[in-house]
Amino acid sequence: AQLRNGGQRLATLLVYLNDLEDDRGGGTVFRDLKPVVNESSKRKKRGSSTKENEDQLTVRPKSGTALVFFPAFKDGKPDPRTLHKGEVALDTKMIAQLWIHEQEYQASVPENNLQVDAASGVREELERLGINVV
Repeated sequence: AQLRNGGQRLATLLVYLNDLEDDRGGGTVFRDLKPVVNESSKRKKRGSSTKENEDQLTVRPKSGTALVFFPAFKDGKPDPRTLHKGEVALDTKMIAQLWIHEQEYQASVPENNLQVDAASGVREELERLGINVV
């Protein structure tokens, strides 16, 4: 159904509008990509903020930085390596997002898609991670 509106996403741009400390979550985690380990990254200890994601590439939110990736190959076939998620953020996380589609895309919100409906799932995930949020 999603492909009927604009076709495949060819490019995704995420612009991070604020900083989040490493231990506050909010990173963009790529399930199938591994972090690059070099001397500089060892010294800075960059990457994932949770043990669960330490072997997955995690991009930390830093104000004014951008992440661009291409979720499909040139022929439109999805690239599974770009499957990603946002870590639970313990502070406010702000991003601007732009998608480039194969064809014209009409922005819309799915019917009955309410933030309040996700609240119990977010609470369960925080509890599972051992995070106590007041």
